[in-house]
Amino acid sequence: MRKLYYTLVGLLIVSCGSKSNDSDIFNGEIINIEDKNVVAKELEFKDITFKGPNAGFLSVYDSLAIYMNPNLPYHWYQIFSLNTLKEVKHFAMKGNGHNEFTPVGPLWNYYTEDNAIKTLIFEPNREKIHVWNITESLAENSTVIERHINIPWRKALRGARFKDFFVKDSKKLYAKVSACRITDNEVAWPYYQVWNLQSGEKTDEIHVFKKNIINKNTGYLPETFLYMCNAMKPDGSRIVQALMCVPQLNIIDTKTKTAVAYRLDNGIGLSDLETVEEVKTYFVGLCADDDYIYASFYGDTWILSGDNSIHRIYVFDWDGHLVSKVTTKHCIDEIAVDPVNKILYTTSPMDEKLYYIKTDELVGDVSSSVVSK
Repeated sequence: MRKLYYTLVGLLIVSCGSKSNDSDIFNGEIINIEDKNVVAKELEFKDITFKGPNAGFLSVYDSLAIYMNPNLPYHWYQIFSLNTLKEVKHFAMKGNGHNEFTPVGPLWNYYTEDNAIKTLIFEPNREKIHVWNITESLAENSTVIERHINIPWRKALRGARFKDFFVKDSKKLYAKVSACRITDNEVAWPYYQVWNLQSGEKTDEIHVFKKNIINKNTGYLPETFLYMCNAMKPDGSRIVQALMCVPQLNIIDTKTKTAVAYRLDNGIGLSDLETVEEVKTYFVGLCADDDYIYASFYGDTWILSGDNSIHRIYVFDWDGHLVSKVTTKHCIDEIAVDPVNKILYTTSPMDEKLYYIKTDELVGDVSSSVVSK
């Protein structure tokens, strides 16, 4: 929730004038989800405590909990074993020298190749992506980088920046370009660039939105107004976006580059962003495995100086069905799923525990809650 606080500053917008249709803004079909058709159930997660301090941005893969932890004195990443609860090792040495890393990004997803777990490290200051072989790193007790890929984002993006990276294998990368302010009144939606990791060249773009959000009557329209969480299906076939200011999921087919939106029927639409006086906060966290999408959900106005505890998780399948809604007893901060062992993990801002539950305990019968508008 520490990240969300800064994202939400300044999200109250007052404007007037003509309003677009949602079909003018979204580049695909929009399907309604009847939220009330699925009754929330309260579940109690189990918890564990690692044998050592931990903090930062959490991701999980095959019983390894990996934190991008800026608080570490000499490294960027720390790995814990979810089997022994012990810290395994720190990786990616901080610094400007050879085999050292200037500030890096979180780890977004993992893939296996030649029986090795791999991921990408984004180093924005050097405009590089590094292919990190985690399996070999654990065996050799050092950071094993297989390749360095140049990605000249400063010149190419012209003021925007890369936010998330998704990769299925060593050949293709999906890089999300963050929302970017065009003028004081206009903000461009995020989109994806497709890169060939073998040649280091951009090959395509995926645009889910076709019209920017414009508010001519306010002097402050930050790009965080269009904030969204993103995740990739581990098989690489889909990407999901969960919008923060509209209760909507967008599921993108990476092969056809088409998108379908699934929107809860108890909130605002995209076009309302041009005229709404007060913005509620909906989806605040997201992760996915090959079966389901897991999204932490707030659903109310964010009060910067108040109690904004998050206790809800919405579970969708990859066809957009709202499968279940879960209420947790603990407050949710980070959310991550182990796609290999089918276990969902969350952290809490209230303590240093890691909470977990098997994903099959979250899932109920698929509801018939998807209705076309």
